[in-house]
Amino acid sequence: MYQSRLVKHIRELSPKDRERFLQFAHSPYFNQHEKTQELLALILERIDGPEKKLDKPVVFRALFKGEPYNEQQLHNVMSYLKKLYHDFLAYEHFGQKRYNKRLYTLQAALDKHQFDLMTNRSKQLQKKLGDDPVHDSDYYYTSYHLNNMLGYYTGHYFDRSETDTFQQMLDNLDKYYIVEKLRNCCHLTANSMMMNTSYNFRILDELLGYLESHWEDYENDPTIVLYYNVIMSMNDKDNPRYYQRMKQMLAEDMDCLSADDGRDLYSFSYNYCISMINAGHSAYLRELFQLYKQGLKQGLVLEKGTISEWDYKNIATLGCRLQEFEWTEQFLHDFRENLPAHRQENAYNYNLGNLYYNKKMYNEALSALLLVQFTDVKYHLSTTFLLLRTYYALKDTEALLSLIETFRIYVIRNRKMTTEQKRGYTNFLRFAKRLVLLKHHASTYSRKALDEGLAKLAQKVESTENVINKYWLLDECRGEAVSVY
Repeated sequence: MYQSRLVKHIRELSPKDRERFLQFAHSPYFNQHEKTQELLALILERIDGPEKKLDKPVVFRALFKGEPYNEQQLHNVMSYLKKLYHDFLAYEHFGQKRYNKRLYTLQAALDKHQFDLMTNRSKQLQKKLGDDPVHDSDYYYTSYHLNNMLGYYTGHYFDRSETDTFQQMLDNLDKYYIVEKLRNCCHLTANSMMMNTSYNFRILDELLGYLESHWEDYENDPTIVLYYNVIMSMNDKDNPRYYQRMKQMLAEDMDCLSADDGRDLYSFSYNYCISMINAGHSAYLRELFQLYKQGLKQGLVLEKGTISEWDYKNIATLGCRLQEFEWTEQFLHDFRENLPAHRQENAYNYNLGNLYYNKKMYNEALSALLLVQFTDVKYHLSTTFLLLRTYYALKDTEALLSLIETFRIYVIRNRKMTTEQKRGYTNFLRFAKRLVLLKHHASTYSRKALDEGLAKLAQKVESTENVINKYWLLDECRGEAVSVY
């Protein structure tokens, strides 16, 4: 029973949510089945103890004292509790939406013909909406339904010629659709750029054209402006004005965005900076680092107390690149517990290895990297690249050339990488191999010939558009590259 889905789901609840679920189960309005209440209390009492305390026969004896063991009888109570848990989740989620209770109170009053209640509560909801600076999809959805109810109520019982309420209904329905369409297209476009996926966005181009030709109708709606600029920043990367508008919103419009939309604004701003850095625009490094620090202060890098392992990695990588070692090491330790539990060790060990590498503690870096498991493509690529640089720093040419060839075959055969990603990595590996061979044979060249060879390689790297980790190659060619390997 300890391994059952029911116990697993309850175990994953926070202490506060466990207590709320217990209160929910003991509410006679939601549950009057005493054995279900007893089972939940027993699970909560034993869930953090030895697994055998939740063996089915042990639990049955505690619930049905003196009765012969009947697994079906226990299964029935577990089913009741599982259904109650599902109801609890639904009720909790319903209460989290800021307008749900008011909106459904109006709908219920209308259905029951309690028009005085509906009229009174609708005025309160209208005032609440009017005072709300956050115009997100929940806001537009609520405004649409409110005007839908008021419009048809007024038209049916009072004035059929009244049009203003219906026009507001239609306008808010349009805005709800526009926000949801743009928001989902932004996320799925980002996904298709990172992974080997594709989507048919159907009328997205028509929607963007409509917004551009009617911009005066939407330019004061921050959520629509946000997602319009995000999608355009991904579709037209060479035009920085969309990113600059997002950056302006970070400074001026955060109070007009929901927490989720605020996190999206930061996330897509990060992604734009990262894409520019990968394209060789190093000026975005410091800018991205400051964006992350600002997001940490505002609490918008974390979601429900959890930091994404990729945000964790990006922040640590930036800190190392900018030689903010003390701040980065403190960050790694401070936010380790905020990582998803199943990713915590991998993320911490990889980033610790990266920190050691940048501090030139190469043996310590290798020790940390050996603990990283290749759970997905991203960890495989990132860890292999870091191993490559570590072998390079240790001047282990044999291990380095072997790793480059193994890595090249992995990239070519991988089906989850896009064609552009594969080209970026194969270009990098091709240039990395030439760099290693130049350094390996450095003693056979004159100083002038070696410098010329490295300068030509740097020029070739610079002129090639799609090269992953271009900055490292250029640093090695132009900086320490003149030293004998």
